Order: sequence, then C-alpha cells, then structure tokens
Amino acid sequence: MTHRERLLAPFRGITPGCPAWVADLSYWHAAHSQMGDLDPPHQGRDGYDRLHRDLGVCLYYTQPGATFAARYDGVETGTSEEGGVRIRWWRTPQGELSERWDYLTRAHCWARTRYAVHSATDLRVVQDIARRTDYLPAPERFLRTAEALGDDGLPISPTPRSPLPALMSDWCGVTATCYLIADEPHAVEDTLAIIGESADLAYEAICAGPSELIHVCDNLDSATYTSYFDRYMAQYYRRRLAQLHAAGKFVATHLDGMVRGLLPRLAQVGFDAVESITPAPVGDVEIDELRGLCGDRGTIIWGGIPGAMFAPPWTADDLRAHTRRLIDALAHDGRLILGSADQVPPDGDIDLCRVIAQVIREHSSR
Repeated sequence: MTHRERLLAPFRGITPGCPAWVADLSYWHAAHSQMGDLDPPHQGRDGYDRLHRDLGVCLYYTQPGATFAARYDGVETGTSEEGGVRIRWWRTPQGELSERWDYLTRAHCWARTRYAVHSATDLRVVQDIARRTDYLPAPERFLRTAEALGDDGLPISPTPRSPLPALMSDWCGVTATCYLIADEPHAVEDTLAIIGESADLAYEAICAGPSELIHVCDNLDSATYTSYFDRYMAQYYRRRLAQLHAAGKFVATHLDGMVRGLLPRLAQVGFDAVESITPAPVGDVEIDELRGLCGDRGTIIWGGIPGAMFAPPWTADDLRAHTRRLIDALAHDGRLILGSADQVPPDGDIDLCRVIAQVIREHSSR
C-alpha cells in the first residue's frame, strides 16, 4: 500500500498490512528554518515535503486542501508587525476588535498575548463578522495539492472552526470564554448560534467537494471542553456529522493533551476518527485504555506518539518500545493511524521519525 492508501484504509474498512505513520513536522521545520541549520535538500516548501519522504512519513499536516474559500462583505481587517509584535484588527458597523501576538524567540513561534474579545459588547462585533462572512466552493486547491502529493500523502481538508472552539481559540481565549458563559450566557449562546449558521455554505461546499476525509480542526482538550460539551457542542457535532456522512465523507477531529473526558463523547456523537491522541507517559490515559474509552463504536485512534517523546529524557529505545506497544494493542483490527501528538518540537530529534517508520516496517513483516 502507498502512504495515501494506508491513511485512508481504516476509514474504508480495510485492515492495512501496517498502519499509516503521519507526523506534524511543521513546527520543527519552521524553527530550524529560522535557525538556518536545515540541510539544503530540506529547505523551503519543497524541502519540507522532501523531509517527510526521506523520513518515511505520510504527508498530511499543513498540506492545503480546503474545498471552500471565505470572504468578508463589509468587514475591514488588517495586520501590522514591528519589533516582534503583530497586531491584527477587524472593523465592522458594530465596532472594532484587535488582538496582539508576540514572537517568542526561544520557542521559535508566535503567541497570542491579547485576545480580541473581552465583553458582551465585543461579542456583537464577532456576530457581525460571522454574518458578513461568505463561503464559496473552491475545490481547486485540494485537487492541486492532491496531484502534487501523489501517493505520498493527502491534503488536509478542514471545516470552519466549530462555534465554542471558535470562541475559545480564536476570539476570547479560555479564561474570558468561561467568564462570559457565567456572566453573559445569552450573549454567548446567540454568538454560538450565529457562528454555526454562518458555516452553512462552507459545509455545502465541503459536502459537494472532492475530499474523502474531512478534518474538524477544533484543537480540543478535555481539561477545557468536557464540562461544556453536552450543552454547547454535542448537538452541533451531531448535526454536522450527519450532514457530512450523508455526503459520503469520513470525519476526524483533533484532541490532544488530556483526552479522558472527551474521547468517549467524541466517539459517541459519531466521529470516525479522533486525531492527535496523547497517551501516557505524557497524556492522562494508558495505551491499553484507549479502545475501551471509545466503546464499541469502531472509532479510529489516530496519534499515540507524544511529541515530547522526541526530546530528552526519552531515547530511541523508549520510542521503539512505545511504538511497538501501540501497534500490539491497537493495530490488530485496522483502526489505528500512528501519529505525532501534537507536533515534533524544535528540540526534538527528527531522525526518530525514521525509527518509528522502521518499527512499522518490522511489524508488517512479522
């Protein structure tokens, strides 16, 4: 099987000879691009793809495959950047919002240090932006990327962020969202409804588009979302999953960090796969617990290899043993995709990706 065929096999009900190996190398690659120490063959966008091929990793993460395009009607927006500070702003007839990002030199990444929304008044601007966001079918990007990747991978085909994760991740942050739910529940519920309705055209384009596998990139964590799931998330997920399944799509969502609280709930509402699962020794569940948490629902476990294990104190022998445990515990029925959880960090040993690929090959020859 090719990398692409192995990635899609569990969704198609096929047990591959060995599981797919999918790792997010974007953070590691971007950081080492900044450091200037990438090998020449691995520099630039083409080098990023070549790095995956050289390491035996399926190409997926950051491979653009959205089948819709978004545009604003009556929203002004812009970004300025100076001295390691980035400001992004939005202006509508309802008001103006802005957020701040700071570049963290030691971490080689940007961090949002001020969210745009702090009050119910700010939520009215978010509602206006959502109402003024239009979505158009745009399958060309997916088709171009799919052709370029060939059998070496698959474009990631996302949905718009779901309503509560949009507030948590994009507009308010966790703390402000929790306070707004407590202090202004009606304003929050109105905002969630409007964000959800605004995505209708995007979902129509996704359902009509060429992508077989859809990724709900909600960046979930059990510590943040479990207590809100039944009231604010379950119904929305069920509706969207029914819509996507009726169109013949398979659907995964992202859950990393703490997984115990949400994994059974995500399986129950009908996700075909839960991606970026982080077990012990970094996460809050043991490998042997994962299948039981999903119940008897056929949910595909995607992930299993904590990004932290690419860096000290873990060694290549630790990672070999961990990978073998994952395969022995979860691969027998074909419902396992091996993946990094979440990203390989800048201080990680990138050659360990090759070690994991070797363990997988050894398993397939048994």
